[in-house]
Amino acid sequence: MKKIIHFLLNLIGTLTIITGIFIAICVVLSIKNGSFNPTQIMRSAGLNGLANWYGENSSGNSMLQDAVMVESVSYDRYAYQQLTEEEQTAYDQIYSCIENYSDRITLSTKDKDVLANAYEAVLADYGGLFWINGYQYNTYTSNNNVVGLEFEPKYTMSEDQRDIYQATVDSVAAEWLSGISPSASDFDKALYVFETLIEKVDYDTNSLENQNILSVFLYQSTVCQGYADAAWYLLDKLGISSTIITGTANNESHAWNLVHLDGAYYYMDVTWGNSKYLDSNNDTTKRVNYAYLAMTTEEISQNHVITSTFEVPECLSNADDYFVHNGLYYDWYGVDSIGAKLGESYAAGDAEISLKFSNSDLYNRVLDYFFGEKHISDYCDGLTSVYYLLDENANVITVKWN
Repeated sequence: MKKIIHFLLNLIGTLTIITGIFIAICVVLSIKNGSFNPTQIMRSAGLNGLANWYGENSSGNSMLQDAVMVESVSYDRYAYQQLTEEEQTAYDQIYSCIENYSDRITLSTKDKDVLANAYEAVLADYGGLFWINGYQYNTYTSNNNVVGLEFEPKYTMSEDQRDIYQATVDSVAAEWLSGISPSASDFDKALYVFETLIEKVDYDTNSLENQNILSVFLYQSTVCQGYADAAWYLLDKLGISSTIITGTANNESHAWNLVHLDGAYYYMDVTWGNSKYLDSNNDTTKRVNYAYLAMTTEEISQNHVITSTFEVPECLSNADDYFVHNGLYYDWYGVDSIGAKLGESYAAGDAEISLKFSNSDLYNRVLDYFFGEKHISDYCDGLTSVYYLLDENANVITVKWN
């Protein structure tokens, strides 16, 4: 009889834990311009300084559902491949929840840091998720032990609105990509996307929806996050692997892309490729700066700092560097060769020519010889004046003939 009573007491205690002692702690992930605002959930240009604001919240009306295993569709995505097995499982569940517009999903993990890493990787691997703007999660505990973790995406529009916007995005993207063949080389596809985004989209900090691709495809005005997301989107349509990298550039929050071209990794920064300069009439003019099309780790590290939590590769190849690819790269001080290249461009009536040099010493020697000492006139018959642009970060000299 005592055993039966003891069993019933244990059973009652267990049922109490299941039905009455679950406490949900609602944690809001909020990032805005590098700071965290507990009253608003925002997606920032970068996820650097990732942190959480904690606020206790009663969840008596919510019962924890069982975690659902989701078949992965992201095994070939770069950030996904850098995660632990536990993080990959959470990633699959998070992506499935967002893509299917579900209200919430119970994760297999009970670790909020695993959730944060997985969510960051999803945003890095999928630049087209314009209908989400952060998340919150519910932690379920019993006797101070975490028994469940629930992910709740924060949607910015209804599912019907998303579908309408998606149709518009796809239509504009298809129009923009109509000028590049699906059989083109990786380099040509990346170059086409780089040029297209710079030519069609202006940089504007006041642009609408500038933390996602809607700013690009609907309004043709964006900031770094929009450029990086849109580059991912167009490259993905062309079958080029791309990952969104977050960090800082000149100590400001920034986003750019890691791209895989012709068997090697490079960094692409569309924002920095969209440059402006004062022309000879003191008018502000937009131009494409090809130095930021396909960069090595050494080159990007001159002024960019990566804060993405997943591992990134060492980018060593310069084979798809724009200047290398087009015979405009010099790693030796050959003044006659350089002069001949300038003369050919001038005689052909080109609008401009850009030359890149392997290091700052060579760059400065060429700059001094051709422009300081004015030897450029030795190779360009009839040239009386010259207007040139300097990019010291990339060791690039651009001569504007017109």
